[in-house]
Amino acid sequence: MKQYRWGIIGTGHIASQFVEGLRILPQAQLYAVASRSEEKATAFATKYSFTKSYESYQSLLNDPLVDVVYIATPNHLHCSLTMDALKAKKAVLCEKPLGLTPSEVMQMNRTSVENHSFLMEAMWTAFLPSMKVIRDQIQCGEIGDLKLLKAEFGIHPTYNADSRLFNPSLGGGSVYDIGIYPLFLFHYLFGIPTQLYAVNVPAPTGVDMTSVMTLQSKSGCVASLISSFDFNLKSDAVIVGEKGSIRLDRMFHMPTRIFRQLEGEEKETEIPVSYEGNGYNYEAAEVMKCLDEGKIESEIFSHSFSYELSNTISQVINK
Repeated sequence: MKQYRWGIIGTGHIASQFVEGLRILPQAQLYAVASRSEEKATAFATKYSFTKSYESYQSLLNDPLVDVVYIATPNHLHCSLTMDALKAKKAVLCEKPLGLTPSEVMQMNRTSVENHSFLMEAMWTAFLPSMKVIRDQIQCGEIGDLKLLKAEFGIHPTYNADSRLFNPSLGGGSVYDIGIYPLFLFHYLFGIPTQLYAVNVPAPTGVDMTSVMTLQSKSGCVASLISSFDFNLKSDAVIVGEKGSIRLDRMFHMPTRIFRQLEGEEKETEIPVSYEGNGYNYEAAEVMKCLDEGKIESEIFSHSFSYELSNTISQVINK
C-alpha cells in the first residue's frame, strides 16, 4: 500500500475536522501543516502529531516530500493557492467552493491538466455512503421517475461584517458556504439546470444572506432550494418520485439517516447506511485511490462537475 504525505494549508475548524478523518486512513501520513501564524501552525502540528509545521503556505509547497495538499483557507485564497500547488506538482484537494467564479475553476482545471497534477474539489458529501445509497434506491426504480427535489440549509451565525461568512472580499455569502450543498444535490441527481430562478436577500455587506432558488432539469424535474444565514432550518432534503420519496434527515450534507416512503405506506422506512470515521475520510480516500490509479481527476467529482456547479452558483448569486 503506497503511503501519501499530506500537507494541510490552513488550521481552522474545517482543517481540524478533515485531519480527524484523515488520520484513520492507513495510506495517509500526517506530514506537514502551514499557517500564516507560526504559533497556529506549531499548535496544530503538535495536536495532531504532524512531522513538520510551516509559517508560510509557500514553504509547505516548496517541501519536496509533500505529496498531497489539502487547502482549507478562506474562499478568496482557493484559486491562487491551488494554482501554486499544482505548478509545484502537488496533488490538490481544495475546499469548496473550488473557485469564486467559473473562470477561476476553468483556470484551475486547465492548470491541473497542463501540469498533470491531480485536482479535486473537497465536496465531502459527494463521497459519503449516503450518496451511493440514494443513487442505488433511485436506480432500482422503487420510487419511480424523479419529479422533485426539496433541499434547504439554514444556520443563524452571529453577524460580523469582517467574518469569512459576510465579508465579500473573503468570498462570503450563504450560497458559497452552505447553498452549495443543495445545488450540489441537484447536479448530482439531475445534471445541469436548463432553467434557474433565484431571489437573493442581501446582508448589510452586500453578500447574499438568504437565497431561494427554483431550478428545472432537462428531463423536466424541478427543485426548490433554500440557503440562509438569517435563520435556522431543519436542513434536510426530500427527493420525490412518481411512486414515493426518499428523505435525507437533518443536516443532509453530513453522515445522516435516510428514509423511504412509497405510495400507500403510512410510515417511512429507514434505509440502512453505515459510516466510518467522521465522514471526511471518504473524500481523502478517493484522492489516494485516484493517485494510485494515476488519475488527475475523480470520476465521482470531476473537473467538469466542479465547473458546472460553479457556473450554477454564479447564476444564482448574480440574479
